[in-house]
Amino acid sequence: MKATLLALTLILSLSMGQIVQAKTLTENEISGLQDSPTVTEIAQNTASITIGQAADLVTQWLNAKSRIFASPFDREIVLNLTTGKLCADTLKAIDFLIQNNSHYEYGVQKVESIEQFAASGNKATIQVKVTEDTTLYSNGKVSESSFNTKTVRYNLENWDGIWKIANSQVLN
Repeated sequence: MKATLLALTLILSLSMGQIVQAKTLTENEISGLQDSPTVTEIAQNTASITIGQAADLVTQWLNAKSRIFASPFDREIVLNLTTGKLCADTLKAIDFLIQNNSHYEYGVQKVESIEQFAASGNKATIQVKVTEDTTLYSNGKVSESSFNTKTVRYNLENWDGIWKIANSQVLN
């Protein structure tokens, strides 16, 4: 039986960039691919995020802030939810709070509405209106307090199949 050659392009995501690798396979090789864990993993890792999943990630971040910015200052959750600039800045903020005998307490934290959303490949951006009730304590006393609704843009990135917040920017 004459084997027909077919072209199959697999897209592999690696760290910061993407590499496209092409391989010509025979029909027999292709029929065995459907059960391949590599193909399944690639499909899962390149899946785009939905608007609902992006909003859920922002909500998880908001809910985690009370555990991140107050004792015991949970760094593990920072690493699970963030990457890049937001991760580095948050870890520095924790160190600053500890060194200055300070912490935050939160009341209402809520995504009020989703203003904009876009996703492409392993990156996405969601712009939301967020209401937060925040109080900063220094040496056991209220240092600063605010209750407001603001528009925040969150940049999201997919790392090893996990969506994380890479950066955020308050727009007003």
